[in-house]
Amino acid sequence: MKNIISKIKQVYPVSDEALQELQANMEVRYYPKGTYLVQSGMTDRLVYFIEEGVTRSVFHHNGQDTTTWFSQEGDITFGMDSLYYQRPSIESIETLTDCTIYVIYIDELNALYEKYIDIANWGRILHQDVNKDLSHIFVERLQLSPKERYDRFNQRHPGLINRVKLKYVAAFLGISIYTLSRVRAQK
Repeated sequence: MKNIISKIKQVYPVSDEALQELQANMEVRYYPKGTYLVQSGMTDRLVYFIEEGVTRSVFHHNGQDTTTWFSQEGDITFGMDSLYYQRPSIESIETLTDCTIYVIYIDELNALYEKYIDIANWGRILHQDVNKDLSHIFVERLQLSPKERYDRFNQRHPGLINRVKLKYVAAFLGISIYTLSRVRAQK
């Protein structure tokens, strides 16, 4: 759990005691590339902590897939509607590489939030940071050129461009694969 613990501590100084209890409530699972952790239309009550690998959140609509988020080592991922509202997820989460993932049921994580203020603060700050990133990405799609969006992507996710299919990055950036190729050729 080296990557997970390192990322948690980057977000908030969670105590060793709380981290040990968090780990005691988790189960390690191995998922091959191309596995859907969460499927749209299904309700899933797990939080996925990524130790190794990369996932993408994807929205399926009218035969088109739009990548809405990437998660990698140290990140968490989950189906928001399922987790918070016990409704079927509107997005799927797919592994883009073979992944080692620690899972915990949301009820167990909520119990840890109640028991350890530092875990609750970690969760709060993590969600604040993600909401800030989502807000910035939304504004960038409206205001920045494709090249500027690509540059920001590489700043936020160093090296990820070499680990995932370019069509997923293009969809995430809101540009065509052809535009992405032109932008990359300018470098």
